[in-house]
Amino acid sequence: MPNWNKDYWNTIKDHFSSNIDGLDDRVESVTDGRITPALEDIAIGSGRKMRTVCLFFDIRGFTSRTDSSNLDKLKETLYMLNCVIPTVMKIIYDYNGYIEKNTGDGIMALIGAEDDDETSAMNALNASLTIFYALNNLINPHLEKKGIKKVDARIGIDLGQILITRIGLPTGTSKHKRNFLTAVGPTANIASKIQNASGTNEIWVGDQIKQNASEYYQKFFKKREIDNWIWVYEQSREVYNVWKFDAHWKKI
Repeated sequence: MPNWNKDYWNTIKDHFSSNIDGLDDRVESVTDGRITPALEDIAIGSGRKMRTVCLFFDIRGFTSRTDSSNLDKLKETLYMLNCVIPTVMKIIYDYNGYIEKNTGDGIMALIGAEDDDETSAMNALNASLTIFYALNNLINPHLEKKGIKKVDARIGIDLGQILITRIGLPTGTSKHKRNFLTAVGPTANIASKIQNASGTNEIWVGDQIKQNASEYYQKFFKKREIDNWIWVYEQSREVYNVWKFDAHWKKI
C-alpha cells in the first residue's frame, strides 16, 4: 500500500494532470445521445460472500449543480465530475480497493477483500484521508481557477460480511434493464446510512473500523449519534456505535 509522502502525492498529481489534459475539449464536445451500446454477454446469478470494508463517497449539494437546463452550467458539472471521480477511483485502487458502483455524484467501494481486518480498516481510513487531501489541495484549487464551485464531500465506512452478486440480464440497451454487481448485506447498508448522516467534509465509520484501527488513530475517533438508528451488535441488543474520524494528513 502507498505511504503518505511526497513521492505518492506526486503520483496523484501526475494522474490528475493526465486526466484533465484535454478535458475542456472533451466536455465541450458533449452532444445529444440516442443509443447506449449493448453490454457484452456475462454470467448472471453468481455471488460471493466476503468480509470486507464498504466505503461510500458522496459529493454534497450535487442536485443544485444539475437543476438547471443551462448547458454551460451542466458542462461545468461534467468537468467537475471528471476531476473528482477518476481521482477518487485512483486512490481507492491504490489502497487495494474495488469500485462496486459509480452513483453519478459518488462511489461505493469495497476495500481489502483479501486482507485481514486491521489492514482493510487502515487502508479505508488512509484512502479517505488521501481523498480529502486531494480535494482540498489539488482538485478544488484547480476548479476555482476555472471559475467552478469547489467540491464538498462526505464519506461513510463500515467493515463486515457482505454478499457480492450479479443481478439482471446478460445483454441490453439503454431501453432495457441490464445487469450490475451489487453488494448485499448489513455492512453495505450501515456504511450508506453512516455516510448519509455524516457532516460536510467529514469521515464517519462504524465501530468495526474503529476496533481495527491502529492505536495511534484511536485518539481521532469521536462518538456520534444518529436519529432513528436501528443497528445493533451481533447477538446483542446494544446499539452499534458510530464514530467521526477527525484526522487529516499533514501538508506536503
